[in-house]
Amino acid sequence: MTGLRTLTRLANRLLQRIFIYPLFCLFLGCGGNNTPAAQKTSDTARTSRTSAALQILVADWANHRVVRMDDMQGNNWTIFGYESANNPQFEFPISIGMDSAGRVYVAEQRRPRIVRFDNRRNAPAEELLLPGGANEQVNKYVGSWIFVDELGKIFVTYDGSHRIVRVDDMQGTNWIAFGSEGSGTGQFRYPAGVWVDANQRIYIADFDNFRIVRIDDMHGANWTTLGSYGSGTSEFVNPCGIWGDQQGRIYVADQGNDRIVRFDDMQGTNWTSIGSFGTSQRTGTLYAPSGICVDPSGRIYVSECSSNHRIVRMDDMTGANWTVLGTAGTGAKEFASPMGIFVR
Repeated sequence: MTGLRTLTRLANRLLQRIFIYPLFCLFLGCGGNNTPAAQKTSDTARTSRTSAALQILVADWANHRVVRMDDMQGNNWTIFGYESANNPQFEFPISIGMDSAGRVYVAEQRRPRIVRFDNRRNAPAEELLLPGGANEQVNKYVGSWIFVDELGKIFVTYDGSHRIVRVDDMQGTNWIAFGSEGSGTGQFRYPAGVWVDANQRIYIADFDNFRIVRIDDMHGANWTTLGSYGSGTSEFVNPCGIWGDQQGRIYVADQGNDRIVRFDDMQGTNWTSIGSFGTSQRTGTLYAPSGICVDPSGRIYVSECSSNHRIVRMDDMTGANWTVLGTAGTGAKEFASPMGIFVR
């Protein structure tokens, strides 16, 4: 079984690199759309002031669209993008965020730009083109991950240039970039997810360096790393999405290890993980988690860009109230390699 899983992972990563895998994924799917009644009951019981008005936003990568829903039953399913009358249109959206005004930000893979739109109104979308050429087609995780902090500043990794960029607004005001290709201080290898904490420290999932990086500012002050290649404590295989909760704990979608990890600080204190390779709806089974987000109630949301074509929610790192939504397809409650996820 271990040998079969290893061969499967090697084949999967090769297909990712040459962009056959996303097309192959469209013909595979898990059965993940039957939520147990006990979990639905728990959903109702847990509804609170903070969770009642939540919106779940997903970058539905191979469907070229953004999906919005109210809950993990897919209620009020709304699409923006491909085969939708809603503005705007997307090409392989990877990452998604939202500002304090409720405006949605999307970063794509194949076009170096940021798109912002108001998902509550039928208003024209805004576009910020990112200089530096077209995105390199290395794999579908390269660049194009976005985060908008509480001050409205936009952070994005893009175009395979192994750097992070920050701008103040959609006019590109106060553009500043940091990083170059490599594995040393101030260097990245295909940085993916980015998150900024309450102290304005920046956390980056350094995908092909198998580590997490934290810097105090966009000049790289107090460069700190955590991680090396592996499947144990303080080890990663292609960390992808990254997020933090209200207690300052860090969550990482450890894509190559089919797991989610959480730790308290950049020393890896209280390292906790959940997940193992699988395509069933059984609690803890994951296949290539890509995006991660934590809602105000502390519930954890994960998108799986593999042949599972689904999103998952759990109450905590024990996997309590494990809830699955999604199968392969283009319709309601269906995804095609969902990448980024955002909940507010």
